[in-house]
Amino acid sequence: MKTLPLALAVLPMILFTNFGSTPLNAAQQDQIFTLQEAIEAAFEHNHQVRIQKIEKTKAENRVTRGNAGQLPTLSLSGDLKWSYSDLELTPGSFFENLITPQQPTNGDDPSGGGVESSSPSSMSSVSYDGVTTTALQAGVGAQYVIFDGFRGRSRYRLLETGSEIAGLQHKNELEKTILDITRQYIEAATLQEATALQKMTLEQSQARYDIVQARREYGQISEQQVLQSLADLKSDSVRYRDLLQRHENAWRNLHSTIGWDQRTVMVLEADVTSGFQPVYEQLLQALKENNTGLAIREQRIRYADNEYQLARSMSIPSVTASAQYGYNYQHASEGQFETQEQLGFTGGLTVSVPLFTGGRNRTERENARESIRQEQLRYEESEQELRTSFDNTWGQYQHFKRQLATERSNRDVYERNFERAQDSFDRGLITGMELRSAQLTLQSARLRISELVLQIRLLETTLLYLSGELL
Repeated sequence: MKTLPLALAVLPMILFTNFGSTPLNAAQQDQIFTLQEAIEAAFEHNHQVRIQKIEKTKAENRVTRGNAGQLPTLSLSGDLKWSYSDLELTPGSFFENLITPQQPTNGDDPSGGGVESSSPSSMSSVSYDGVTTTALQAGVGAQYVIFDGFRGRSRYRLLETGSEIAGLQHKNELEKTILDITRQYIEAATLQEATALQKMTLEQSQARYDIVQARREYGQISEQQVLQSLADLKSDSVRYRDLLQRHENAWRNLHSTIGWDQRTVMVLEADVTSGFQPVYEQLLQALKENNTGLAIREQRIRYADNEYQLARSMSIPSVTASAQYGYNYQHASEGQFETQEQLGFTGGLTVSVPLFTGGRNRTERENARESIRQEQLRYEESEQELRTSFDNTWGQYQHFKRQLATERSNRDVYERNFERAQDSFDRGLITGMELRSAQLTLQSARLRISELVLQIRLLETTLLYLSGELL
C-alpha cells in the first residue's frame, strides 16, 4: 500500500519530463548543420565581416594619384555680387592733366604774362548717394603642383599602405570569425552530446525506478531504496531540462554570431575531427611569416615611416602653376566708370618657401619619428604574446591528445563494469545505488571523451589561426 503514494508523486514529474521539453522533430534530426556550413554562413551574414569588407573597399578606392595631390585640378567658378552704397571720388593728377589743357610758356604768351597750371587741390571731390554696383565673374581655372618636396609621393604611399592594412584587417576578421564560430559550434555540440547522454541516463533511471518499485511490492527491498531511486530520477530530470535550456541558449548565440535571423535548432555533426597532423616547427615558422596580426603591425611600421617622410617634406619649398580663362563684368550706376568688361587668360607660378611655422614642422617630424619606434615596440610585443599563446595552445593540445587516449581506454572498463552491474541488478545481486554509481561513472567517461574530441578540434583551429594558415 505504500507504493501507491510514490507512484502518484512521480507521475507528474515523468509527464513533465517527456512532454515539457522541446525535442527535435524527425525533420530536424535528419538535417545536420555542419561546422563548414556554419562558417560559410558567417562569411555571408556576419555583420563585422561585412563592415570590414566595406572598409577594405573604401581604402582601395582612395588609392589614386588624384587623392595624393599628384594630378592637376580643374574647376569652373562663377560669382555674382550686388551692392548699394554712397560713393565719394577725388580725382588725382592723372585726371587733372586730362581735364586741364596744356598752357603756353611765358615767351609765347601774347599778353606777356604766364598762367600757372592748376594744382591737384583745385580738383574738387564728387559725391554720389545710393550707387548700385553689379559685378559678374565666371571662368575655368587649373592648378598643378610642379614640385612639393615629394609630399605627393609620400601621400600616395600612405594611401597604398592604408589599403594593405584594410585588406589585412578584413582577412583577420575572417579568421577571427572562423575561430568564434568554431568555439560556439563546439560549445553547442558539447551541450548536444551532454543532453543526449543525460537523456539516456534519465531513461535508465526511469527503468531502474520501475524495477525497484515492482520489487518493493513483493517486499524484496526496503522503502529507502525506492525513495533513493525516486530522488535519482528527479535529479536526472532536472539535469536534463537544464541541459536542454543551455543547449537552446548556445544555439541562439551561434545564430547571433553567424548574423542571420534563423533560430531553428538543428543537429550538429558529432564527428568534427579534421585529420590535422600539426608539426611544431612548421607551425612556428608559419606564425612568424604568415600571422595576420604581425603582418598588420609590419604595415603600421611602414605607415609611420611614410608619415615621417611626409613630415620631413613640409620644410621643402614648393612650386605651383596656375592658369585661368575667364570673363569679368562690372556695372555701376554712378562713379568713375559706368561699365568694365574683361575677357582673357591669366596664369603664373607660385613659389612657397616655408621660413617659420612656429615650430610645427619640427614637432611633426619628432612625433613621426617617435611613432615609428612606437609601432616597432608594438610589433615586438605582439610577437612575444603570439609566441606565448602558441606554446600554451600547443602544450594544451598535446595534453588533451594524451588524455583522450587514456579516457578511451578507461571507457572500455567503465562499459564492462556497467554491463555487469546492470546484469547483477536485474538478478537482484546489487542495490540500485551500486548500479547508479556504475551508471554515472560511465556517463562521465563518455562525456569527457566527447568534450576532449571537440576541444582538440578547437585547439587545432586555434593553432591554424595563430600560424596564419586558417584561410
